[in-house]
Amino acid sequence: MIQPITLVTTGAFFVVLYFRYKSRPKNGPPRTKKQQFKTAKLLFAAIVAWLAIHYSLQHSIAQIDGNDQEPSFMERVVAFLSK
Repeated sequence: MIQPITLVTTGAFFVVLYFRYKSRPKNGPPRTKKQQFKTAKLLFAAIVAWLAIHYSLQHSIAQIDGNDQEPSFMERVVAFLSK
């Protein structure tokens, strides 16, 4: 379950993005494909980081609660690469 603080923060993030979009000059130069690709890469990286942190926190909370789980695929991959 997603915590309320996460929803509030995500909502605030999208509100700020909306207001920045609305306040940009209308007669400015159009965004190039390079700028659009850079923005898409940044948003993708942010989503991947958010999912990784969320998964890590869920696993940590489960360990604290005493529900010891077997390592996930990603944990096995990271453990293998760190050796």
